Amino acid sequence: MNSAEFQQARQTLGLPAADLARMLGVSSERAVQTFSDWANGRRQIDQGRARLLRAYLDGYRPPDWP
Repeated sequence: MNSAEFQQARQTLGLPAADLARMLGVSSERAVQTFSDWANGRRQIDQGRARLLRAYLDGYRPPDWP
């Protein structure tokens, strides 16, 4: 998943950054920097989180979905 795909996924899901971080297993303390790195292409989202994000985009909703 590239930076543009990540940004589009965030917009499509419409979740606050804190909720999306929790759903992707990113600590809330690091969420802002991690998301910024992913969105700006400084770091690539790992494959596991990218798969999970794609599943959310395809309609998967875990029981603790915000």
